[in-house]
Amino acid sequence: MTGKLSQVFILFSGVWLLLTSCNEIDPFGSELLNSGWIHAKGIDTFHIQAGPADPDSIISYKVMTTLGLSGFQDVSFPLGVMNDPLFGKVEAGFGSQLRIIASKNLDFLTSNIDSVVLSLRYDTSSFYGYNTTPATVRVYPLSQAYSTSSSYYSNYVPGYDKTNLLGELKDFIPNKKDSLQILEDTFKLQLYPQLRFQMDTGAFMKILRSFADTIYFTTDSFSKAFNGIAVVCESGDGIMSVLPQHADSKITVYYHYSTDTVQSKREFYMSSFAAKTPFYKIDNQTTVAANCLNGSILGDSLLCMQGFTGRDIRLKIPYDSAWKSKFINYAVLHLTVDDLPGNDQTNFPLPKLLEVFDVSSGTKVAIDDVALGLMTNTTYTRIFGGNPLATVQDGKTVYSYKMNITRHFQKALKAKKDLDLVISPLFKLESPARLFFKGPGATKNPAKLILTYSE
Repeated sequence: MTGKLSQVFILFSGVWLLLTSCNEIDPFGSELLNSGWIHAKGIDTFHIQAGPADPDSIISYKVMTTLGLSGFQDVSFPLGVMNDPLFGKVEAGFGSQLRIIASKNLDFLTSNIDSVVLSLRYDTSSFYGYNTTPATVRVYPLSQAYSTSSSYYSNYVPGYDKTNLLGELKDFIPNKKDSLQILEDTFKLQLYPQLRFQMDTGAFMKILRSFADTIYFTTDSFSKAFNGIAVVCESGDGIMSVLPQHADSKITVYYHYSTDTVQSKREFYMSSFAAKTPFYKIDNQTTVAANCLNGSILGDSLLCMQGFTGRDIRLKIPYDSAWKSKFINYAVLHLTVDDLPGNDQTNFPLPKLLEVFDVSSGTKVAIDDVALGLMTNTTYTRIFGGNPLATVQDGKTVYSYKMNITRHFQKALKAKKDLDLVISPLFKLESPARLFFKGPGATKNPAKLILTYSE
């Protein structure tokens, strides 16, 4: 899976070709826009082979040379340490270049430094786990620079120098609700909720002052001289999400001359043009998830999925010759969430959106239904679905996901191909969410493919 920026571009290109150069597939029916497919009923007695998808690395950074743009893959970057009762321990951090506005004004190198402050704007919609547990965040210099002409994958962990601590915020509780008020010189600023703390002035300025003056004259020169920073969380029990590419996210050096009462500042950004990658460590040994992944619990009864670099779900549905005499109106995957003991949806909410890939070629390719959902003016959920839906059964709320794969199914039917699909959280590297689904052999609410058709 790719991330938001490059994924949308790639999908746009693919959908444009699909809709302009291929007349073999009927136009996508406008009747699907009324959400009627969500309530589709029909044949669902097909054999489904289900289980964990093979481990797979995901591109986390790629330069988009076609547009001449930086190709960072993820908008939100998870940050934290989380002990999940069903999926084990997860650690999330990120590395990033720093960018400057080029200038020959180097006053900040020789002036009195008041403070050096790191600020990271929160993505308050993506917090996960027990975020009221105190956390500790540390910042280190990268020991090796990013290559902006190279691609990086989700298994890449940038090297950083743990002997050179640039900053630390100990035992804090993230506040994602309240705005933050700060004083810059004589001005009071109201800021969006963010992670903000003073760094080690001496350690950070020592690096900046070690460079030749000329590296500050151009942005690229500075980024090549300063490898960048790693932001890691070394204690806590939850995942916060930050937006390093946002204008509020930066390192600010506040300074003034000894004879001057006016405070000045120099800012170092983690902008959209800076190479940056998230990195994760997942340890789910001795957990329920581990039993699903190693086959101790068969996929026929229970399936598990995890964001970040966790495993996805794979479904194989053999071609059935009985389909060929029917005109398929709708094809809908229907998977029901298995609410296991300890599955605390208050602190571990369900993934907001899922997507489906075809892997029959050995490569993950987003299916047409997903591509259309992302690229049209109609909302993703109206065309594809993939969002949690709540119903009440026997007095208890039950959640399920219904995914419209009609166009993809029609193509497979025409080619007499088996369906070989992988289900994943949408924009996976950003998503901390995980879940369990009932397998196709479950006695109640099994995973199934529902077809409605005309003879």
